[in-house]
Amino acid sequence: MRVRRTIVALVFAMVGLISIFVDATADAADYSFRVYTNNNALSIHYAGLKAFKEGVDAKAGGKIDTRLFHSGSLGDDIATLQALQTGTLDIGTVDTPITTVDELLGVFGLPYIFRDRDHVAKVMNGPVGEMVAERLQKKGLKVLAYFEGGFRHITNNVRPIVKPEDLKGIKLRTPSSALRIKIFKQYGANASALPYPELYPALQTKVFDGQENPAIEVKTAKFYEVQKYLSFTGHVYTVSYLLMSDKVHAKLPADLQKLLREAAQTAAKATVEVGIKGDAEVAEFAKSKGMQVNQADVKAFVDASKPIWTEFAKEQGAEAEKLIKMVADTQ
Repeated sequence: MRVRRTIVALVFAMVGLISIFVDATADAADYSFRVYTNNNALSIHYAGLKAFKEGVDAKAGGKIDTRLFHSGSLGDDIATLQALQTGTLDIGTVDTPITTVDELLGVFGLPYIFRDRDHVAKVMNGPVGEMVAERLQKKGLKVLAYFEGGFRHITNNVRPIVKPEDLKGIKLRTPSSALRIKIFKQYGANASALPYPELYPALQTKVFDGQENPAIEVKTAKFYEVQKYLSFTGHVYTVSYLLMSDKVHAKLPADLQKLLREAAQTAAKATVEVGIKGDAEVAEFAKSKGMQVNQADVKAFVDASKPIWTEFAKEQGAEAEKLIKMVADTQ
């Protein structure tokens, strides 16, 4: 682990040094930030980062220079978290692997815990979101905003997924989340984790039969080229985190801290708009590319998910039970 952390730190430090030479505009700014997402340039995350940059540029008066990176160019989500904690990366997006920093946040990954996007907004912009931000700050991570991650659906090359039993034996890729793996094993899939940048070739070479992601990824990541079936399950809503290194954030004057938070909140709204549009358009797009599209039996999936909630709360204890109740009770 120590060797990995050293390598991660060196990679981000080298990127920082290189960017000094390639970005002359940074010389005129008081602060220069590297802003990164592991996702590709057509993703919801990157759309959010572009909106964030636009907001900062519009209000900072040249005091802040932001440079965007994407598509795994600086490592996976685990590397991103480590770099943010050590201060070798300034700002980055992370979603499911946040549980490697705080297991309690796995509550948000429980299947069907969020009813709809309105419910998500009320939860994450209320007391729950404030509590999460406090917990992550203790881990060296400053929450600037909660981005749309999208409701997740399943694609695969074996069969349409209507009920959980249709997943039996399917080799399914998941993010780095023990809970997500457990969910799909409960449904009957042969699930295992793989970093996102490695997913497309793994599907292409049939290392995996399928994957689960927001539907927009079918288009942006070109999964239609390597997948036959798209099944709308909506099994999990991914809360994504726009995080800043707390070490870096603490050195900023209060007015610039406020400016970054405001730009981040505006960017968060932009990610929701991208997610909604993607869900509305992707079904017809997938069909036009030859994919077979179906709506899953959500009730069957909800019923199959109940033991997962019970087991998770039992494993995680009173804190998890309290958070689950807070989310469920939010109206």
